[in-house]
Formats: sequence, structure tokens, C-alpha cells
Amino acid sequence: MNMMLKVYVHTINDKIIAIADNLRIPKSYFRFERLMVSLFRDNVIKSNEGTILMELSDGTFADLIDIIKPNMVIGLSTVGVQSKAQKVAENARSVDHSSLVIGGFAKGHFSENVTKSLGPTYSISNLALETHVVIARILYECEKLLEKGIDHEGNKKRRQIGA
Repeated sequence: MNMMLKVYVHTINDKIIAIADNLRIPKSYFRFERLMVSLFRDNVIKSNEGTILMELSDGTFADLIDIIKPNMVIGLSTVGVQSKAQKVAENARSVDHSSLVIGGFAKGHFSENVTKSLGPTYSISNLALETHVVIARILYECEKLLEKGIDHEGNKKRRQIGA
């Protein structure tokens, strides 16, 4: 089965965190903190079986886009064109391999280097939403589209949605 979602984190100091498909984020803040400290110390987190769960590497945002190789890069920001989350998900699904880039800033917006790599940029609310809320809303709309697609196509094909 092809994975439909791949998650990467690009940090302000040009680090790329690749997150495995089967990673379960710890529910406890203190366990999460230990996980992140270990990742930044060792550059990798492995399961007991030796599977890589998280990997840290150096790289710019442009490097990350080169790794992912999306056909379209969609930005989500408070300064984007006003749109419904459903329309953003439909736009992402209309392309075989798209990436959604969500800003996670305490204040401020995407850097100029990131903005240069973005295609359309949307805002899904009149309010400044927390990053996890934006992610949840977009994922929900993507799930609804996948369910529709499965129903309409008789479980024949699922389109890949990347993030």
C-alpha cells in the first residue's frame, strides 16, 4: 500500500526532521521532550526493532522540496488568499503529488526563501489559528475526499496526498 501522507518538519535553523509513517507521538510532554532531546543529540530515533522513526539532517527548505519533489507546493498562512479548508484539500488532491506547507510561527510569516518555493497560498480562517488546528482541519477534509474517491472509484485507486 502506498502511503498517502508523509510528514517533514523544517526548522528555522535549517534542520529537516523526517518522521516515519508509523511514529506515535508521545502523549506526555516530558516523554516528547526527551524524544526531541535525543533526536537533536543523536540525529536519529529508532524503534526497539531498529526501524528509523525520526531522522534529523541539515537542509534548507529548498533542499526539502528537492527531496519531496512535489508537483505543487501549497502554502497555508494567515496572509494567504481566503479559502475554505475543503477547497484547499480539493486543490491538493487535483495534482498527483502535492505538498502542504503550514507555517508554525509564534509570530511572523514564511521567510522570503520559503515563499519563493510556494505555489498558491491560502488562509482557511479570518482568525490566526494554531498550527495543529490547521493541520487537523486540512486532514479532515482530505479524509472526506478520500472516502468520496474510494466510494466513486470502487476502491480501485487512492490519490496520494503529501505534506
